[in-house]
Amino acid sequence: MVIDKETNENIKTISSEEKKGIEGANQPAFSKGLYDWLMFLLAYYSRIRENLKIDFETFIILQVVVSHSLYHLNKDGVKKFTEIQKNFDLMSMSSLSKINKLAFASIAEVLQLPRETVRRKVLQLEQKEIVKVDDVSGIILGPTYKTIYKEFVSKTTIDTSTLVKRWNTNGTLERLLQMDKK
Repeated sequence: MVIDKETNENIKTISSEEKKGIEGANQPAFSKGLYDWLMFLLAYYSRIRENLKIDFETFIILQVVVSHSLYHLNKDGVKKFTEIQKNFDLMSMSSLSKINKLAFASIAEVLQLPRETVRRKVLQLEQKEIVKVDDVSGIILGPTYKTIYKEFVSKTTIDTSTLVKRWNTNGTLERLLQMDKK
C-alpha cells in the first residue's frame, strides 16, 4: 500500500502479475468494458442528482445508513429483493439499532469525512424523511426510503444487470473473472 502525497489517499500498488492480467492480449474487451463501466457510473451519478435531489457525498452517507440497516436485517438470514421491501418498517424501528446505534461520528469515521459535514448532510436527509435521527435509536432509515428502494434501487439493479450482460457479451466479464487467478 502506498500513500499518494498529493491526496493523502491509500493506493494499492499493482503487482507485475496483476499488470499482466490487465494488460493482456484482450485489450478491446477491456476498453469496451471500461467504456460501459464509465457510462454506467455517469448514468448512476446523474440519477442520484436528478431523482434523489442530493449530492454524491450525501448519497454515500445514506449508503452507510442503508448498509447498517441491512447488516442488522441479515442477522436472521439473507433476504430477497421483495423481502427487503416488506421489511422497511422493521428496518426503521428504533429497536433495530439500540444495541449498535449508528451515530454521526461512526459515519464520519467510516467515510473519513469531518463529523460536522456528516451531521449537516444527515440532517438534510432527515428533512426529506429519508432518515430519522434521535438519541435512542441513532440514525436509521426514514419512511421516504421505501420509495427510493422501490424506484431507485430497482432501476439500479436493472442497469447493473444490463452492464454485466454487456460485459458477458464482449468478453469483459470473463476477463475480470480471470484477473485474480495466478
